[in-house]
Amino acid sequence: MKQQVWKKGVGAALTLVVALSAAGCGKDAKEAVPSSAPNQGTEKGKPVELTMHMHYGDRYIYDNNFPVFKEAAKRTNVTLKGTASQTATNSKEMFNLMMVSGDIPDIVHYNVKGDFNKYGSEGAFAPLNELIDKHAPNIKAFLEQRPDVKKFATAPDGKMYFLSFVPDGLVAKGWFIRQDWLKALNMQQPKTVDELYQVLKAFKEKDPNKNGKADEIPYFNRVNKGGAQDLLLFWNSYRGIYADQGKVKYGPYEANYETAVANIAKWYKEGLIDPEIFTRGAKAREVLLGDNVGGVSHDWFSSTAGYNDTLKDKVPGILFAPMAPPASSDGVVREETKRATVSESGWAISASNKHQVETIKYFDFWFTPEGRRLMNFGIEGVHYDLVDGKPKFKDSLLTGSKPVNEALQADGAQMEVGFHQDFAYEEQWTNKTALAGVKEYNEKKYPIEQFPVLTFTDGEKKKLDSIMKSIQTFTDEKFQKWVLGSEPVAGNFEKFRQQLKEMGLDEVISIQQAAYDRYMK
Repeated sequence: MKQQVWKKGVGAALTLVVALSAAGCGKDAKEAVPSSAPNQGTEKGKPVELTMHMHYGDRYIYDNNFPVFKEAAKRTNVTLKGTASQTATNSKEMFNLMMVSGDIPDIVHYNVKGDFNKYGSEGAFAPLNELIDKHAPNIKAFLEQRPDVKKFATAPDGKMYFLSFVPDGLVAKGWFIRQDWLKALNMQQPKTVDELYQVLKAFKEKDPNKNGKADEIPYFNRVNKGGAQDLLLFWNSYRGIYADQGKVKYGPYEANYETAVANIAKWYKEGLIDPEIFTRGAKAREVLLGDNVGGVSHDWFSSTAGYNDTLKDKVPGILFAPMAPPASSDGVVREETKRATVSESGWAISASNKHQVETIKYFDFWFTPEGRRLMNFGIEGVHYDLVDGKPKFKDSLLTGSKPVNEALQADGAQMEVGFHQDFAYEEQWTNKTALAGVKEYNEKKYPIEQFPVLTFTDGEKKKLDSIMKSIQTFTDEKFQKWVLGSEPVAGNFEKFRQQLKEMGLDEVISIQQAAYDRYMK
């Protein structure tokens, strides 16, 4: 493919319109940089103002008044000026329009590595490899420590066009159960899927909330589309693309999927699953726990355990506690979620940026100990105090009206730019119930390895986009029909598999396998 020449102006915009149309538009608090790494401090250069696009959902929109970035400007002499509208709502559309226009700011933040690689290889973004080698010793040292991060961000042409946000910690979600209900019924935490079934039946039939009504909802989940799918793994089935001993598969096509869906449908018919599992939405925890009717769920540790604190007066004695994942039908204890070791979110330097050296040095600041601390914990004296050399959040932050992570993001900290997160920031606002669950899931290694985010060629991506969207919609619709009982899975599964093949599943698997093999090599 001929390399696209990127510049401001109508010519570039028209070329890109055509192109886009064709595309279908738990660790300790160690510092990331070893003490022997060069440039541990911050070298201030001449004052520079750089423009930046950052619009990612409703929490990651750059504000020129972010206190954390103003503090960084004092230490680096680099000031960022946001270009994304604070009132716009569609991040992907904004990114696409920006790229079509050819008028690209100095720094671009986004969350799709395939787009970073695509537009980088076409000339829109500057390759970072040489810039890092020459001018960013802290990033260079970090990438030497974490070759997985460099591998993840390297495009098929061997160049890095963006610097990733690197999360910290291992576990993401876990299983929660009303321990107070178990105690009321003189039952133990379920160790297997069959025991879980018996516990859910008891929650449904034996009035554990002691209000004389059959109003308990044994299993609930706040994710409409995926909440019921969280149960699939109990029958060793997967909801999407995964790898089995190096072979790429699509979970709903495999034989175990029929068994899993049949059992989930049985549980639903017996009233063990929230009748509004596909529609209740984000307030499910708040509503069902608050009404003292929710029994079991699968969700994030910190926020879910927090309901024990916020509802203690409304629901006296509530103990919604983490439990080990019940063993699946094959006898294996596993948790399907795991925090990503590296994220698609990050930032890139535009090829038109006239201050690329100053920009990479600015990126490097966030990998120094002081820069990493600033992005993780905010500003000393405002958000935290140093106690025995470690940041300790102020009580005003820990007890404020907003969750700590949202309060920090409101001031510009914990933004998903290129930096290395520190799980110690989360530990401080996570209650003991959640921390106990995190510790168990970590120590016993319940989370399974995640299927990697792969890099595809333009041709592969076009094929996947054209085929996989319809396959996913078809699969989701069938799953919902089968679970709700509007169509039996028995007698219809082979027809479903044949329809997947007719829709192009074999080609999807072939493309995914080729990309997976490239990644593993």
